[in-house]
Amino acid sequence: MQVILFRHGKAVSKEVAGSDEERWLTEEGKEDVKRVAKCLPKPTKIYSSPLKRARETAEILSKTFGVEYEVLEELAPKRLNLETFSKIVKPGALYVAHNPDLEELLRGLGCSAELKAGGAAVVSLAPPKLLALLNPQFCP
Repeated sequence: MQVILFRHGKAVSKEVAGSDEERWLTEEGKEDVKRVAKCLPKPTKIYSSPLKRARETAEILSKTFGVEYEVLEELAPKRLNLETFSKIVKPGALYVAHNPDLEELLRGLGCSAELKAGGAAVVSLAPPKLLALLNPQFCP
């Protein structure tokens, strides 16, 4: 089973947005998400953290792939971990979430990697293996 873990694109600071939950994507962040999406396989479904920057990332990915997205509270900051992920994981799905949660999840799967904002990790879960690490600077 293969899944895609996607870190939301670059966002404005919480000082600009007023709170961490309301941070939105910068123009650069939106472009990074579009670039990385071109390098990914089409997911079966997209799941997103409820935070604004993650939902905006999921909207871009949804339009790019023609795949619906759904918000999951389990993907909110400090909620995603290996146990939670094992309960929500679906074959071929893409998950938009946050660091450090995503990098800790990758480590828990035995696939240590640094995910930049707007980056994605394509992971095989059986057996756990990092198939691709796509950070924005690597995608045309």
